[in-house]
Amino acid sequence: MDVPFISYEQLKAEASRVLFQSSYANRFPVAIELIVERDFQIDIVPIPGLQAAHNIVAFISGDMTTISVDEFVLENNLHRYRFSLAHELGHRVLHRKILGAMQFKSIDEWKSQMDQFPEREYGFLEYQANNFANCLLVPAESLDRRFDEAVHRVKAAGMNPADFPDECLYAIATGLGRQFEVSREAVLYRLTNKHEDFQTRLQ
Repeated sequence: MDVPFISYEQLKAEASRVLFQSSYANRFPVAIELIVERDFQIDIVPIPGLQAAHNIVAFISGDMTTISVDEFVLENNLHRYRFSLAHELGHRVLHRKILGAMQFKSIDEWKSQMDQFPEREYGFLEYQANNFANCLLVPAESLDRRFDEAVHRVKAAGMNPADFPDECLYAIATGLGRQFEVSREAVLYRLTNKHEDFQTRLQ
C-alpha cells in the first residue's frame, strides 16, 4: 500500500493544528492523555506483558478507537508512555485510511499485516508518526520561548553558549525534557533537526 511522503514542516503544522483545536491547548506540559481520550474519543487500554511478549510498546486498533499500551510502561516510564500515546495518535491523524483498511483480531495478526508493508512505506509510517509525536509534545511556540529563556540563563551565568554549542544544547535539552515531560533525546532531536534553527541561536 502506498504511503505518501509528508514533510517535516507539514508534520509540525499538523501537530500544531491538533493542539490548537484541542480543548486542552492551554495545558502544560501537553495533556496528551486528555487529548487522546476526550478530544479523539480513543480508549487507552493497559496490557500486561505486551512489550515482553510481542516486542511492541503500544498499537492502535484498526477502527482507531483504542490504543493498547504495555502496562509496565504506562505505570513506570512516563516519557515513553506519553510519546507512545502521541505516536499512535499520529497514526490516527495521518494514516487513518491506510491503517483503517487493515483487518486483524489479534496482536499477532496486527504484526503480520504490519510486516507486509514494504520497508520504504513502513519507514514513512514510523517517521511521520514519530515526528508528529515529537512536535505535538514539544510545541514550537513553547519550545522557542523556553529555549531562549534557557540560553539567557546560560549567558547570565557568565558563559558564552557559542563557545560550547554541543554541550549547551545537551544541557538545555535535559532541562527542557523535564519541563515538557519527554525524554532528553526527544528535545535534542527537535533542537538539532536540520529543519530547525536552534543551533544558530546560540550565537
